[in-house]
Amino acid sequence: MAQAPGAADPDEGAPEASARALYAAYGVGLTGNGVAMMLKVIIPLWAIQLNFTATEIGIAIGLSALLPFLFSIHGGVLMDRLGTRRVTMVYAVTNALMCPLYPMFPSFAAVVMLQLITGLTSNMVWVGAQTLIVRFTKGKTTLIARFSVAARCGTLSAPVLIGAIWDLAGAWGAFAFVGAAGTLVVVALLMVPGAEEDAPEGAKPALGDLIPKWRDYTSAFSLIAIPAVAFVVVMSALRISSSGIQTSFYVVYLNEIGLSGTLIGVLISVSEGAGLGGAFMAGWWERFIRPHWVFVIFAAMSIVCVTMTPGLGGIFVLLLLATAGRGYAQGLSQPVMFGILSRAVNPALQGTAIGLRTTSNRFATVVVPLIMGFVTDAVGIEQSFYVIGGILMVSCGFVALFVKRIPDFRT
Repeated sequence: MAQAPGAADPDEGAPEASARALYAAYGVGLTGNGVAMMLKVIIPLWAIQLNFTATEIGIAIGLSALLPFLFSIHGGVLMDRLGTRRVTMVYAVTNALMCPLYPMFPSFAAVVMLQLITGLTSNMVWVGAQTLIVRFTKGKTTLIARFSVAARCGTLSAPVLIGAIWDLAGAWGAFAFVGAAGTLVVVALLMVPGAEEDAPEGAKPALGDLIPKWRDYTSAFSLIAIPAVAFVVVMSALRISSSGIQTSFYVVYLNEIGLSGTLIGVLISVSEGAGLGGAFMAGWWERFIRPHWVFVIFAAMSIVCVTMTPGLGGIFVLLLLATAGRGYAQGLSQPVMFGILSRAVNPALQGTAIGLRTTSNRFATVVVPLIMGFVTDAVGIEQSFYVIGGILMVSCGFVALFVKRIPDFRT
């Protein structure tokens, strides 16, 4: 049975990857996450500039996760089969080329189409970064936490930077900058040592590999039979829901109460900065609380901190404190989540397992903005925060009951 609930790092005596391999993986996480966060900040602002309705904003933002929802498992399988660096490189190059196209086509249909493409490419870059680090670290929470810190550094600097560029150079300058930043992901991938992460021996790309296979999906979903994997898949979706809110109607709400793009970027950056502290604290919390409870507690905290936003009266200091709390909780829960999953699954299936978890994440990021858009049109943007927050917290309660009933998770 999987040993995911344990807090100790596994394979203490196993040979570690080289420093170059680890730093290259950190670089992919940093740059890939930074580019993805830039898009998450400016897409809502672009939608507002184009006078989209709340429902249209929800659709445009939510659909960015549709193709990742459908193809993350396939992408993870390709990484296991053909090599993580090779597959991730294709997505990174495509993402860098697509991002500058947004202002060239200022219509709802064009935004949706580009969201579908960049949503998939930026998501698969993140899947590739995660696959690299769990293979290089063999599930060691301390090393994974350093990767989380590197990824958070990207999302820390990106919102303020792109918010300021939006205010100074408008949509054309902002989207061009995102495309240029995307080339840094390619550079980081080129630094990954081929001898340590390359295609499995004898593996050669073939046209048939690009076509999703039903057996790959059934094999991936069979991992849910492992209680620890089922727990991570569900709890990860709830955790990411707070990000789905922050990168959609959180930005819309802050814009409505009069905050500039720069100040919105500051709030999101504060959240990411607090996530750095949270990631560093993950190992410390695991000394006192079993990892699965750490995950549940701080995922719930992140939901509360973002859905309470309208109740803060637009007071900037309170908004800062709330977003810092959300970021701390998100940052802390991330390496814990990675550690639980990597300890539960065979190393040869890490890409598949991450693809499965990402599928659940993308399902949440499709559904949450869509539902929130409909709720906003029905009852107003402020009430939508409370409605969605209530649903998510009840769901966390059900997961906690599941954990208490499964022998593998009992303390």
